Amino acid sequence: MSERTERMSEVIRRELSTLMLRENKLEGLLLTIIAVETSPDMKHAYVYLSMIEQEVSKGKALGLLNRCKGEWQHELGKRISAKFTPRLHFDFDNGQERGDRVLSVLEEIERQKAREEALRSPQQ
Repeated sequence: MSERTERMSEVIRRELSTLMLRENKLEGLLLTIIAVETSPDMKHAYVYLSMIEQEVSKGKALGLLNRCKGEWQHELGKRISAKFTPRLHFDFDNGQERGDRVLSVLEEIERQKAREEALRSPQQ
């Protein structure tokens, strides 16, 4: 990522965070912007989110975000100085879930090793 796209991504992250906090439609959802990646041509911004598990599914949360994105793109256009306002694309970052699965597999391996060693060692 170039310095220019990194700066744009950071501005979008900051401004979008403010807009999301003020959005009544998202009330009660605990969303965090994990990362924003802006395309090299600055026409697209990919917003990666995490959500604390709630009664609302990720699909429904994405639907709510997508309903708000037109208004947010318009607001971003007013707040950033760029030739184009990047088109927003929302998705959930699954890195945390993958990390949790890896950790539980590693913990299971450790438990298995401990059981095997306990069986091999002579009883005292």
